[in-house]
Amino acid sequence: MSSEEGHYAEIKEIITIALLSSLGGTLSTFVGYLGNLVNLTLGVPFGAGQFMAGLHVFWLVLIQAIIRKRGAGAFGGLLKGIVELFTGSTHGFVIVLVSLVQGILVDGFAAFGDDLQDVDLSKKLVWWIGAGISAASNVIVFQLFYFSGAPIIYIGVIVVLAFCSGIIFGGYFGWETLDFLNDAGILNNKTQIQSRDVHSTSRSTIIKRNIPAIAFVVFLILGSSYYVTAVADFGSDPYSCEVTGLVEDPYVFHYSTFPRDTITIEAELEGAYTHLPPANYTGYLVSSIIDHANPQPEASTLKVVATDGYTIIFDLNEVMKDDRFILSKNENGLWLIAAEYDGSQWVQQVTTLEIG
Repeated sequence: MSSEEGHYAEIKEIITIALLSSLGGTLSTFVGYLGNLVNLTLGVPFGAGQFMAGLHVFWLVLIQAIIRKRGAGAFGGLLKGIVELFTGSTHGFVIVLVSLVQGILVDGFAAFGDDLQDVDLSKKLVWWIGAGISAASNVIVFQLFYFSGAPIIYIGVIVVLAFCSGIIFGGYFGWETLDFLNDAGILNNKTQIQSRDVHSTSRSTIIKRNIPAIAFVVFLILGSSYYVTAVADFGSDPYSCEVTGLVEDPYVFHYSTFPRDTITIEAELEGAYTHLPPANYTGYLVSSIIDHANPQPEASTLKVVATDGYTIIFDLNEVMKDDRFILSKNENGLWLIAAEYDGSQWVQQVTTLEIG
C-alpha cells in the first residue's frame, strides 16, 4: 500500500485502517441482523436485506478518504473480511473475498476523485457511485460461488437495491461523516476536506449541518449495543438450545444427552447464495425435541432463532408431521436441516426453539 509519491503507509495510518476495519467487521453481524429484519418485514426469504448492503462499504469509504493512499481500501476490505470470518460469518471464507473486492472497487473509483482539497458535487458523485458499485458487487461474487437458480430478473433487482444502498449509506452518509470529522477538527491537516465553508466553525453550526452524520453514528452505536445485549446470544453452549414458549415443560436441549435416537436423512440445500449437493445429515427430529417439552394444545407456530438473531417461523402442525426436519450439528453448533424447505430456512447456530 503506497501513496501517489510511492511512500508506504505510516504506522498511525495502518492503525486507523485496522481500527475502522475491525469496527466494520464486528458490526457486520448487526448489519446482517438488520437485513434479516427487512426480509421478514417484507415476507421474502432473501434479497430485500440488500438495502443494508451499503453499511458494509461505509467503513471502506471512510478508510480510503481518510488515508488517501493506493491500496488503503483494498487492505481495509481484506482486514474487515477476516474480522467478519472470525466473528462467525455464516458465509465462511467467501466473505473475505467479498470484502476484498469491495475494497478494491472503492480504491479504483477513489482514483477518479482523489483531489479532496477542493471537493465539489461532481467529485462526490464519483465516490457515491463507486460506493454503490462496491456494495452491489457482493451479490455478483456470491452468485459466482453459490449459484442459487434464482431468476436473473430477481438477481438484477437485488443488485440495484444493493447499488442504491451503497450510494446512500456508503457514499452519502460516508461523506457526511467525513464532513463532520473535518468540522470537528478530528482530521489532521493532510486529510482535511475542503467541501464546506471553513469559516463557519461555531459549535451550533457544526451540529446543525452535521445532523445526518450524527444521527447515523448514533443509530449504529445504539443499534449495535441493543443487538449485542438484547438480541444476539454469543455466550451459550453451541450444542444446546432453549425449548420454550407454549409448552408445559420448558427445558434446555443438549445434543449429547438427549434421550431419543438420532436419525439420518439425505437432503439438498438450495438457497439464495448457497447450494449444497445431496448429502447425509444425522440429528434428532425436531418433533421429538418439541414433544419432550409437552406443547400446549393452542400452540400453532415454531420460531427458530439463531445466535445472531436470525429468525424463521414454521407451522407447528407441519413440523410435528415432518420426518425430514431435524436438528443436526456441525463445527459451528446446532444446525436445523429443513429438507423440504428453501435453503434460507436451514438455520445455523440455533439457540432457541420457541413454541407459539
